[in-house]
Amino acid sequence: MADDFPPADWDRAQRIRQFQAELTQLEQEGGITLTSEQQVRLANHLNRLLSSLPGQAGGDAPDASRRVSWGMKVAALLGGAALFAALVLFLHRIWGYLPLSAQVLLLTAVPLVLLAATGLASARRVDRYYVSLLALATAAAWVAELNAVGMVLNLQASPHVLLVWGLFFALVAYACEVRLLLSAGLVLLAVYSAALILAAQGWHWDAFIHNSQYLLPAAVVLYAVPWFAPRLVPGDFDRVYRLCGAGLGLLAILLLSTAGDLCCGGLAPDLVAAGYQTAGLLISAGVITHAVRLGWKGLLNLGSMAFLVFLFIRLHAWWWHLMPKYLFFFLIGLTAMGLLLVFRRLHARSAKGASL
Repeated sequence: MADDFPPADWDRAQRIRQFQAELTQLEQEGGITLTSEQQVRLANHLNRLLSSLPGQAGGDAPDASRRVSWGMKVAALLGGAALFAALVLFLHRIWGYLPLSAQVLLLTAVPLVLLAATGLASARRVDRYYVSLLALATAAAWVAELNAVGMVLNLQASPHVLLVWGLFFALVAYACEVRLLLSAGLVLLAVYSAALILAAQGWHWDAFIHNSQYLLPAAVVLYAVPWFAPRLVPGDFDRVYRLCGAGLGLLAILLLSTAGDLCCGGLAPDLVAAGYQTAGLLISAGVITHAVRLGWKGLLNLGSMAFLVFLFIRLHAWWWHLMPKYLFFFLIGLTAMGLLLVFRRLHARSAKGASL
């Protein structure tokens, strides 16, 4: 069925079939006329494309089959979570009776077994959903394993564990094409870079939440990777890089706008906050513009949401103390309706750009 094949194969097959249907309609309306030779060549080429897709992904998938597939996915999620919880609770129950060597062996074996299962499922082209579940379980086991080993061996907390987690997540994501896991890995690597800067300045490495300006360099790098290192972003991974970069950067600016004066000497905190919020508005508008040009709805939604957050924070700072509260909310409502119309047009342009 359709859910058993990679999304790119299924989407291309559907585009081919839509093209065939539209071409037939245009020929009936007299909008285009192909010679018999052109018709044969085009039909043969499209049929070869459809047959080259794994499992003939262009085949139609009945609605009932898709509903059953979603039911199977929910059952797999619940069953997998229950089995994972049972394993954790069982190990917790017998943990104190095991020698140190057995504890380390178990902690090492569990993520390796899950990693082997993930690789096997990916190699056999199992549904991407199930591969993603196995990959996420592997990542969770890897995080739990390193934490438990650190506690067993009484190791000191270190920022380098973020690097180990992030690299492991990214490698598994690239091997199995799991975008969610790649997102987690990229965020961990960005946080690791901020932790290194903080540690070099004498701060404790986990203070990056209160010093979010150190997340900005990593955010810029992630957003720029698809431009300067396209070989690192096969498939849809360029969207993951840009979503992570834009999301981290906008979140860092939002946190900076509430953290006071972190960069500008003796300026008033309100003035610094206004500067950060204005920067957030401009950057989110830039993200929206870029998303419309690329035709990426996910990036467009992220930029639109960030723009709304920064805009309403600014409107609150400008208007809240200057007018009656009913008038403030009335103006907020009018602003929201106007932005709704603008965003609808932007989404239409984004969808048009994606179809070109």
